[in-house]
Amino acid sequence: MSDTREEILNLAEDLIRTKGYNAFSYRDISVPLNIKNAAIHYHFNSKADLGKAIINRTRQNLIKESNLWKDLSPVEQLNKFISIYEQRLLRNQICFMGALGPSYETLPEQMQIELTQASKEIRAYLRNVLQRGLDIGSFNFTDTVSEKADMIIASLLSSLILTRVTKENIFAQIRNTILKGV
Repeated sequence: MSDTREEILNLAEDLIRTKGYNAFSYRDISVPLNIKNAAIHYHFNSKADLGKAIINRTRQNLIKESNLWKDLSPVEQLNKFISIYEQRLLRNQICFMGALGPSYETLPEQMQIELTQASKEIRAYLRNVLQRGLDIGSFNFTDTVSEKADMIIASLLSSLILTRVTKENIFAQIRNTILKGV
């Protein structure tokens, strides 16, 4: 992968996570990278292709990370999963689902498909971790695994947004509540 392509992806992802997909243009990428819009089009035919590539890269990163964690305990895997959101907080970003979800209906169809698939994968991963934790006695909760996974994901997602808006570390409170609740 060329360095320019990677730089474009990195900056576009940061723009999505900080401003939103509909709030940036190729100019917001070309000017800071000191490249022409044509260079972006060389790598991504359209903004939708760029958005799809970012979602797909995020999906692939979760798969790669979760494979590295596969031998960890469910508690450690849950902590690693939560740390993904914490890394976004430290970069003053929100998760890509929180950044793209509110504008889902305005996203190009190919991005909607990728985002829906990413959501399914994230939820399936967390449900698997929670179920394993229940099975071996590491976790003890009465919600269904699906309910608990969705609550955790929704809480983490919204905590990044609330932290940004309130300037209070809502994320830390949510993280601690999640870990006490399993």
